[in-house]
Amino acid sequence: MRLRIWASIIVALGAPVWAASAQCKGDCQPGTVTGPFTSAQVAEYSTTAPFAICQSASCTSGTWNGVSIEGIDAMQNIGTSYQFFDTQSPDIDDNIAVGPTISGGNGQVLEWLNSEYIQAFDKVTGEPIFTSKGGSTAVPQNVAVLWNANTQPECQQNLAGNVMVAFDRVDKVFVINRRVVYTMANGVHASAWCFAVSSQSDLSSPSTKWYSYEYHMNTVIPCTPTSANCTTGSYWYYFPDWPRFATWSNGFYITFDLQDPSAGYIESGFEACQLDRADMVKGAATNPMKCYAYTIPSADRPSLIHSVDIADIDSATGPTASEPEYFLAQVNPSNAQQGAQGLHVCTATTPAAPCTSTQLALFTWGTSGLTGPSAITVAPYTPGCYNTTANQEANTYCVPEPSTNSAALGEYGSPNCGNYSVPCLDSLGDRMANRLTYDNLNSSVTGASGEFLTASHVVMESALNQRVGIRYYLIRVANGKATLLINSSANGYPDLQDPNGVNSFFMPSAALDANGNMGFTFTTSGPACSSCSQQPHPALNFVVLPWESTTFDTPTTIVQGTGDQENQDRYGEYAATVVDSTDGLTFYGVGQYYDTNQTGTANCTKPASACYTWQTRIFRGKYNNPF
Repeated sequence: MRLRIWASIIVALGAPVWAASAQCKGDCQPGTVTGPFTSAQVAEYSTTAPFAICQSASCTSGTWNGVSIEGIDAMQNIGTSYQFFDTQSPDIDDNIAVGPTISGGNGQVLEWLNSEYIQAFDKVTGEPIFTSKGGSTAVPQNVAVLWNANTQPECQQNLAGNVMVAFDRVDKVFVINRRVVYTMANGVHASAWCFAVSSQSDLSSPSTKWYSYEYHMNTVIPCTPTSANCTTGSYWYYFPDWPRFATWSNGFYITFDLQDPSAGYIESGFEACQLDRADMVKGAATNPMKCYAYTIPSADRPSLIHSVDIADIDSATGPTASEPEYFLAQVNPSNAQQGAQGLHVCTATTPAAPCTSTQLALFTWGTSGLTGPSAITVAPYTPGCYNTTANQEANTYCVPEPSTNSAALGEYGSPNCGNYSVPCLDSLGDRMANRLTYDNLNSSVTGASGEFLTASHVVMESALNQRVGIRYYLIRVANGKATLLINSSANGYPDLQDPNGVNSFFMPSAALDANGNMGFTFTTSGPACSSCSQQPHPALNFVVLPWESTTFDTPTTIVQGTGDQENQDRYGEYAATVVDSTDGLTFYGVGQYYDTNQTGTANCTKPASACYTWQTRIFRGKYNNPF
């Protein structure tokens, strides 16, 4: 069965395979990898049990409601006169990390909310456990306490963005990866990277320490073209957006976009960095961060390659010490299909012939540092909510809610929503979805065996109403080579989309369990329905594609929202699917939803406002139990 339904495409990783030429059919931008650049740590710092643990009955009774528990919500108390809200933006970037269940100890799910707060949930009871000092009810905690105000001021004093939490399966510790921006004494805008690593997996233990680190990025992020080699203006460096974090055999890795703030934050490439995991998990002084940058000529921007995912170990067995780290990116459509040289984005606006791509880009980090890209040829796709307006390729807003005026959506290539007057949601169709999972499997149950990467992204399913669905891939990797095994929409594998052709499926995150079953966390949303008993407000869902099957199991609705997000277009960007390291079989997921419409745009610092009504839900289950 495997040989019948899997198409094999071998990709040898080495020098870039594309360049501007008459024969180029896809991405022909002449990208260049430069580096290495290094940044020494500013300081390391450690705290012991920085978050008080709630011991009252309200924090120790069971709260699992079937398969789910309530995560951090906008209206939760944070120990002040106000309720919990993000004073910078309703954009919450929710994500989770899952620790093991330990004999004689406790296990937790750690949840992050942009831009400052975390909460840990006991895996057995489902109760949140962090509280304020002397508190008797659970309270989300500000992570700034993990960094020292004197020696790590940038990380301690500045708000973060696009934060990720992760569980390092190699060392069995939690990691917080946090980017901050600040202004240097000379008035130049800069950034720092902040890491905090737990000393053990049990976050409820009074002996748990957090080791924190700060790195200034001005020695590793390249100068923008207009800064005259970092000498002119107040924006010398590219802005590091859309960070990703992963654990690998030889270190921690991060990636981030390189956006030019002096040119409207246009996508200019990306950067990848390696960190000294071995010393960070011990709280010791670290070797400098090492980075490489991939950029394209300014005249060719925006870069067709950006928002790169990193392979993160998600199985009990990891890669060998010699296995390179893998990086995967979507290649957005180029103008080669319009008869041009493929140096710029596609701008075709005809729904009958939309812009399409047939490539993913694969990079590796081995003994020679970052190399690539190498092209993986895939079935044609049009990025979800693809925007053909000049320099708007990254503004992929078109997912309708019941509150959306469907007439304003327009046909393919011309979305006219994503603002307060015409609300709709961002599909994130121009990039890979959160988590590129690495699994080294040897299942005696299904026969799943080998090393695999699992990835997904959002694609257009209908040009007439811009309805979107989910494209997914299973890629076998070994020794720097990649074989495409599953490419949905081809070889009998369907995209994950609405079988009725009405609602949009988006915000995916995919992972494999120990038997090779592929689990998906995803959100559904649709336009107002006059004949429906339940309006298709954004809903959190989960579904499994069993190993070697081309048919999805019955989807599970984790929570059906009863409200819309109307004051912000970005939605649940870091939704995650994670496999429990205890058994390798239990899927955990997290996502966003609404019971009350989020509509407020003024007086947002007042807790009674409607600016912040978002809610999050954490869930778990195994294939066939109950999923």
